Amino acid sequence: MSDRVESTEQDRLERLGSMLAGQRAQGRAGRLLGRATCGNVLLGAMLHGADRERQGQTPTDLEQLLLDALKTAVSEEEAQQWGRVYRETVAAQGGGPQLVPQTISSRPVEQGYGFEDLRKDFPELVAEALAAPNVQIVDPHALTPGEPEDPAFIEAMGQAGFAVTAYGRSEPAPTEQGTAAKGGGGQDREGGGGPAGTVAALPFRVRLELDNFYVARAVGDQGGGRDEIYWTAAVGTGGEARNVYYSQEFGAVQKGQTRHFTGADRQLFDATVGDYLGLSIQVWEADQSGDKWWNGLVKALNDAAAAIDRVLLYEGFIGVLPTWATTAFEIGKIFLSIIEVFRNHDDLSCQRQILLDRHHLAALTHWQNPQWHFNGDGHHVLTFNSTGGPVPFPAGTLEYALRTGDTWGTPLALPWQSMTPPALASYNNKLYALFVRPTDKAVMWTRLDSNNQWSPPQRVGYDITNSAPAVTVAHGKLCYAVAGLSGGLFWRTFTEAAGWSAVSPFPHYVSLYGPTLGTFANRVWVTNVNHEGTIYLTTYNGTEWSIPYEDNLPWQVTDPIAFAPYNGHIWRIARGLNGKIYTSSSAGDINWTDRGIPNTTWTTGNAPALAAHDNKMWIFMRGLDSTLYAASYNGTWSATHQVTGGAAKPMDAPAAASHNNKLYVMYRR
Repeated sequence: MSDRVESTEQDRLERLGSMLAGQRAQGRAGRLLGRATCGNVLLGAMLHGADRERQGQTPTDLEQLLLDALKTAVSEEEAQQWGRVYRETVAAQGGGPQLVPQTISSRPVEQGYGFEDLRKDFPELVAEALAAPNVQIVDPHALTPGEPEDPAFIEAMGQAGFAVTAYGRSEPAPTEQGTAAKGGGGQDREGGGGPAGTVAALPFRVRLELDNFYVARAVGDQGGGRDEIYWTAAVGTGGEARNVYYSQEFGAVQKGQTRHFTGADRQLFDATVGDYLGLSIQVWEADQSGDKWWNGLVKALNDAAAAIDRVLLYEGFIGVLPTWATTAFEIGKIFLSIIEVFRNHDDLSCQRQILLDRHHLAALTHWQNPQWHFNGDGHHVLTFNSTGGPVPFPAGTLEYALRTGDTWGTPLALPWQSMTPPALASYNNKLYALFVRPTDKAVMWTRLDSNNQWSPPQRVGYDITNSAPAVTVAHGKLCYAVAGLSGGLFWRTFTEAAGWSAVSPFPHYVSLYGPTLGTFANRVWVTNVNHEGTIYLTTYNGTEWSIPYEDNLPWQVTDPIAFAPYNGHIWRIARGLNGKIYTSSSAGDINWTDRGIPNTTWTTGNAPALAAHDNKMWIFMRGLDSTLYAASYNGTWSATHQVTGGAAKPMDAPAAASHNNKLYVMYRR
């Protein structure tokens, strides 16, 4: 950077004005902010609040939150001058500066922008953020240990030196507040309670350590490509910025080198976590500066982001991951804008906002040397490790409800927990349930006997998995399949006389989300999704498995696919990437006939369950309001209704089976 002296207030105000007027479009902040059509709302709210305070108005709760962050970097008097520059730029452009949306710039000074305004604008912000090439929500189940990050994402990160990654299972954003999986007779969600799709979980300890960074491209700010690099981070959990990290300075860093963190620099985070861990990590090229003025700014902005998330998530406004990713995207723009205005002594090469959910934190404990790319002015590849011991997967209590005639009974809880959705099948007048024990990932089975008593759970061999098992009945046996920890696919059979057979692998077969089993035309049907996201079908005739057949429909899924035989066909139903339900059927061959979307208002964040019962086909979906919905098909689809009047509240995908003239649905709560 050419700025070798401390910036003055006048310098900063001039840079702010030129940035707002679009004259610094080639700068880092200009490239990022210039992409927005409805975004930059939080930056606009901060500047609008600064001007309102300058003119004697009381800032709104949201404006004050953002102003408090700004005032960690500048004085209160200078913050008000930022508001003046903003107002003058609005007036000069006759309708608002290019980088601040009309929803802010068109407001008179007497009208503030608060949380209620943000709630109205937020769905549009979510859509824009998730469409940005440097924002991604990554399903932990879709990651192969050691697999590098997406090259297209790394390239997009380099355009602005900024990126947002949320690792977790995402629910689709509703088009209006309160949208749930429902059809004509469905009920709207009831308000209150907590974040949509979240489940209270016992806290656990996480330790993240930095190992090294590789220099794929040097910043080259010293003229000869010998950089002075250091790393900073703010790490938060439970809505609180828990600590700020500042590494040593690595001198004379050159392309192709690997530099190692040592001593206290290795520890990035070591504390108790609930369900999510949020990180804001920056890599800098130092211009001989000892300043740490950014420390308070980073912490204040992370605190502000956490407060915004709490307000929005409290009412279940939009799913956790879209909310976090969008807020992180908007807060990141503020951070980069302030850095652009300051242009102090140190160059920010790249910044990343990263959210880790419990599933990903648990998976990381089994990975060797996972890496994150930081592509900005330079390109650095950060290697880290999770060293705090095994992290428990999210566990939920098994619960089920049964339908007798036209009536749902009250949900019944079982005394066991599972780290995956369960699987159900009726075999020899007993209802079998399979689940995964959280403590050791062991696949367990239990059965409901004729006296309505569940047997004590037992292990299925020595099988362990991160994914839900699958089960069906065929050829007089219970057939079971499961994905191993490395993604390989395995199967067994069971009879009451012989117990479980030896485990057998599917040769050269991998499964991304765990398999799905169904029975039709005297064959077992297996569907799985491989690591490239391609859907395959294999069938078993009681003697041998067929070759895998690639799916003939252009489906894209991020969950297992549900099977059920009905009316001379085997049906297949899945959740699309947009949260809608898609259906297809086969009369017995490998080609599927597209049956369309049953109802465009049905939206779910998890895989559906399917079962044939009472001469109908039944579908079960977890709504965006976290309650369980059901609908039936007998040539046409019925409207959905809430199972047990809304008392059934699964944490993710349900399982269903018809047993002894009753319809059972089981899930984790």
